[in-house]
Amino acid sequence: MNSNRLNLQIFSIFAIIISAFVGSAVFSSFLNTESVKHSVETETKISSVILSSAIRYDIPEYLTESEADGNLVKRLTRVLTRIKQEVGENVDVWIVDASFRVLYEDIADGGSELAELTQGIPQQKLIPAESKSEHEDGRAVYFWIGKNGLLIFNQKLLMVRSVFDGRLYLVMCNRAESVHAMQRRQFALFAGIEIVLMLTMFVFLANTLFSYRKQLIRLATKDELTGLSNRKSFNEAYRDYVRNTVQDKRELFTVFLMDIDYFKRINDTYGHAAGDLALRTLAGYIGRMTERLGGFAGRWGGDEFIGVLPLEGGEAEKELRRLCGEIKAERMEGGFGITISAGAVQASRTGSPELARLTELADLALYASKEGGRDRATLYSKALEPVSEAPAKEEKAVAPAAAAEGAEQTAASAGRGAAGEKPEASARKRENFKARLKAFVRDRLVESILLGVKWMAPFVAGGGLLIGLAFLFDAWSVDLSTLSVADRTKLGSITPLAASLKSIGDSTFNFMLPVFAGFMAYGLAGESAFLAGFVGGFMTIQCNAGFIGAMAAGLMAGLIAYEINEFIGRTPRYIQKAAPIVIFPVFNLLLIHVMAVLVITPVFSSIGKIFFSFLDGLRDLDPNIMCAAAGGMMAFDMGGVVNKVAYNYGVSSLASGETCLMASVMAGGMVPPVGIALAMIAFKNKFTPTERERLPGTLFMGLSFITEGALPFVFSDVFRVIPSCMAGSALAGLLSSLFGCRLPAPHGGIFVLPVMTHPILYLLALAAGSAVTALLLGYLKKPFGSGKDS
Repeated sequence: MNSNRLNLQIFSIFAIIISAFVGSAVFSSFLNTESVKHSVETETKISSVILSSAIRYDIPEYLTESEADGNLVKRLTRVLTRIKQEVGENVDVWIVDASFRVLYEDIADGGSELAELTQGIPQQKLIPAESKSEHEDGRAVYFWIGKNGLLIFNQKLLMVRSVFDGRLYLVMCNRAESVHAMQRRQFALFAGIEIVLMLTMFVFLANTLFSYRKQLIRLATKDELTGLSNRKSFNEAYRDYVRNTVQDKRELFTVFLMDIDYFKRINDTYGHAAGDLALRTLAGYIGRMTERLGGFAGRWGGDEFIGVLPLEGGEAEKELRRLCGEIKAERMEGGFGITISAGAVQASRTGSPELARLTELADLALYASKEGGRDRATLYSKALEPVSEAPAKEEKAVAPAAAAEGAEQTAASAGRGAAGEKPEASARKRENFKARLKAFVRDRLVESILLGVKWMAPFVAGGGLLIGLAFLFDAWSVDLSTLSVADRTKLGSITPLAASLKSIGDSTFNFMLPVFAGFMAYGLAGESAFLAGFVGGFMTIQCNAGFIGAMAAGLMAGLIAYEINEFIGRTPRYIQKAAPIVIFPVFNLLLIHVMAVLVITPVFSSIGKIFFSFLDGLRDLDPNIMCAAAGGMMAFDMGGVVNKVAYNYGVSSLASGETCLMASVMAGGMVPPVGIALAMIAFKNKFTPTERERLPGTLFMGLSFITEGALPFVFSDVFRVIPSCMAGSALAGLLSSLFGCRLPAPHGGIFVLPVMTHPILYLLALAAGSAVTALLLGYLKKPFGSGKDS
C-alpha cells in the first residue's frame, strides 16, 4: 500500500469525523429550534385562550354596550391584571378595537411597542377571519418576528385573537426570553460535549491509526509467511526501480528467480510446518543478500522467490551461487537440509524492460538449473532459448531470387521442424498447467481456506458460547417440566438475561459464514475480493448452504476478483485508480449475486430436497435406521445444507407429536465437538497447540448442541474428521432411538435433560458416539509434525 495513499485515507477519515460532528451539531440544533418554536407557539396559544375566555366571562354585557363606553378600559384592566400572572413574564399583552386602537397594554421591561412589532405587516393580515358562528369566536393569526441565528432560536411570536366577533382583538407577543436563555445554555453544553467527544475521538483514532500504520502497510505489501514483499508490492517496487535513475545511475541490473528443490517431498516427508520453516529460512537468506547488495526481493508464489540485484549478470550469478552454498550448509530444525536452484537474467534500464518478459527468461535459466542437477544458479543466455524458431529463420534467409521449388522445400522443412516441436511443446504446456494447478490448490486454495477458518473461529467460539450460556441460564431459572411444547421451543429466550445472551450470540454466529467466505476470497485475490466473498457468504445463510456453500462463494468471489484484477491491470491508470471505489465493488457484487442466485441457491436447494426425500423413505423403512441416518447427517457438513435438513426434519416431527427423532438429531449434532474434545484429551500428539487451546470451548459448544464448534478442526483435516464424526453421530442417533429417548425441545443440549425421557440412557448414547469419534480420530489422524497425506 502506498504510504501517501494511506495518509490520504487517514486524513479522509478525520475529515469525515469532523463533518459528521458538525453535521450532527447543525442537525440537532435545527431540530431543537423547531421544537422550541413549537413549544413557544403552543404556550402562546394556550395563554391567549385563557385571556380571551376570561374577558368574555367577566364582561359579557359588552355585547350590548357601545364601544365608547368609558368603563371598558377599567374593566379590561381589572380582568387582565388578575389573570396576567398566569401567562408569564415574557408575554406582552394589548387589547385593541376594530380599528387597532390600543385600549389596554401591559408591556414588561425589554418589550416593544405594538406599532413597532406590527411594522411592515398589513393591517388586513393582522385581523383574524370572521367567525361563522358564535361557537367559533376566538380565531387567531400569528407571526414570527425577527430572524434566528445559524444555530440559535432568536424569534418572537406575535398572536392576534378575535374577541366578541371582532369588536375587540387580544394581541400577545411572546418574547420567549427564558427559552432563548435556556437554549443558549443547552447549545453551549451540547457544543462543549461535541467538541470533547470529537477531540477524544481524534486523539483515539490518531493514536490507533498511526500506531498501526506500519502494520497496515506491512500487511498490504508483505508476504505473511516469509516477510518479503508480496507479488503486487514487488511489481510496484520494480516499476519504481526501473524509472528511478537519479538515485541509482547504474544501467545494468539482474533479475533472478529461485525455488527450493523437491519442495513437495519436504512437505510430504516432514509436514507442511517443515515446509513453512524452509520457506522462512530461504526468505531470510534472500533478504539479507539483497539488503547487503542494495537490491530487493519478494515471494513470487508457492516456493518461488524473485529479486532484483543492482549488479551485472556475472556478478549476480556469483552471489547466487554463494547463496546456494550457504543454503546447502544450513540444517533445519528437525535435522533435514534443503538445496535451491536459481535462474537469472541481465537487463538494462534502457527501454524500461517489462518484468513479465524478464521472468520468462529467468524461468528458462531456472529450468536449466533444474536440468543441470539442481543446487546451482544459471545466467540466461541465447543458448537456453528453444530451437523451434530456427526453421522460421532459415525460411526468412532464402534469397528473393530462389526458385519456387527451393522455396517450397524450405517451407516444407520449416513445417516439419515446427511439427517436430509440437509434441514436446504441448507436453511441456500440460506439465506447466498441472504444476500451476497443484501449486494453486496447495498454496493458494488451502492457505485461503485456513485464513478463512482463522478469522471465522472467534465468531464460532464467541457466538456459540453465548448461545450455550443462554440455554444454561434458562435451564437454571425455569422448571422445564412445567413448560408446554410450544414454550419449550423458546428455551434460551425465556428469561431476560438468557434472551439478551442468545440475541448477541445469534448475531455473532450469523457472521461466521460471511467472515469465512470473505477472508477466503481475500486470500485468493486480495482486498478487492473481500466484499464479494463476505456478501456471498451472507447469501449462503439464506439458502442454508452452510460452510460448503460459503466455501463455494469464497472461491467464486476470489476467481471473479482475480479475473477483474487481470482486466483492470491492462486499463489506463485513471481507470485503475477508480477501480477500488467503483469497479470492484459493483462488478464483484453483481457477479457474485448472479452466481449465488443461478448456482449456489438452486444447487443447495436441490440437495436439501433430495435428503429430505431420503429421510422420508427411511421413515417408512425403519424408524431406527432413520434416526441413525439423521444423526450421521448432522455431522456431514456441520451446519451446512445436509445438517439443516436433518435438524429441520426433526423440528417438524415435533409438530406431529413425534419426539424420538429430535433426540437422535440432537445427539448426532452434539457428538462432533464432544468427540473431538475427547480426542484432544486422549491423543494430544494428534493436534496442534493452537487446536488444543480450543478444547474447553469446543467441549462446551458440543454439550450445548452447537455442531459448528467442530468446524475449525474440519477444515484442517477434512477427510479424517468428517468420517470419524459421522460414524460417532450415526451411532449416537441409533442408540438414542433404541433406548426409547424422547425430546420435546428443539434445542438446548444437555441443559434440556430434565425434559428428556430416559436421560441416563441418552447420556450413554452420547458418550458412546463421542468415544467412537475420538477413537477413530486417534487412529486416522497423523501425529502433529509428521506430515500429512496430500
